Amino acid sequence: MLNITSLPWKLFSLRKWLFHILFLLSITSLFYATDPGQNFRNAFGSLCKSSLSILAIGAIVLIVLAAIAAIIFVVVPWLISIIMTGQASGDWVKNCCVDNPEPDCAGLGNVESSE
Repeated sequence: MLNITSLPWKLFSLRKWLFHILFLLSITSLFYATDPGQNFRNAFGSLCKSSLSILAIGAIVLIVLAAIAAIIFVVVPWLISIIMTGQASGDWVKNCCVDNPEPDCAGLGNVESSE
């Protein structure tokens, strides 16, 4: 008859022996390997190759994003100038693309309304 209260202890002792056996097997495999450093070289070589390919793709993506950002940096002030004054004006960009622009920075204050 199996005593249920002693079952966890028996499993614990079996687990302990199983751990010892697996540990000894892993240690003995190092002695039988012809070149244990070869596994590390293979692993690091594969990691290096993977990182280089990923970094190359990442660099291309960042260059494309930087080019888009540069285009936006150049084009947006001119588009706003066209929307505000009807023409691409360097004066509007120079006068109005600043913190706290003058109320009449675009020179639109003297335009008469068509009411």
